[in-house]
Amino acid sequence: MGHHMKRIGLLIVGVIFVGCATAHIEEQRIITGRITDQQGRPVPKTPVLVVGRKLDLDIKFEYKQLDRRQLKVLTDRDGQYRAEFIPSELGNNIYLFFYAEEGFDGVRFQKTDGVDITSQLKGASELRMDQVLLDNPKWKEVQQKIAQYGADSMRGKVLRQLGLPERIDRGVGNPPTETWWYYTKGISYRFAGPAIEGSYTFQPIRGVLPPPAMK
Repeated sequence: MGHHMKRIGLLIVGVIFVGCATAHIEEQRIITGRITDQQGRPVPKTPVLVVGRKLDLDIKFEYKQLDRRQLKVLTDRDGQYRAEFIPSELGNNIYLFFYAEEGFDGVRFQKTDGVDITSQLKGASELRMDQVLLDNPKWKEVQQKIAQYGADSMRGKVLRQLGLPERIDRGVGNPPTETWWYYTKGISYRFAGPAIEGSYTFQPIRGVLPPPAMK
């Protein structure tokens, strides 16, 4: 009975390891690749993140994160990137992401899921990981609005940087005013005619938001 239970315990641990690969790799690894858009054109100056987590099993045979480190590189003008690192200096569970909180054009492109490359790093000193970034579903509408206002207009510049506002409040006056609300980003802009009259920052609001009001 005891031997049978021991085998079950080992099987459970094995399943956990399959679901979350870990490896202690002290030799240098190199990841290269090319980032393109849907039309096959290079995407320059876009971030690529190598994220390492230090994981350890607790008494319940569940992984807990003890530390998290990352390496960030940018693509060149041809969309090429190169990351050189020693995995163990980042962690024992390594992911590759093709976006970051800063530097990624989320107005134009969709974020992609991270890729667990821990197992691949075990057997290869160099990996090639290309990625195609798909257009954001709202990109066409953003382009239409930018064309409507003009790319060099203040509204056009805000649209290109932040995308469509989540709400627009229109006021009276001469010239008439508009307040564009970006709740999830924690900022609003008040326009008077073609100019920005002011801006207001606040704690980002996520969850249930007012319906879009842009027409």
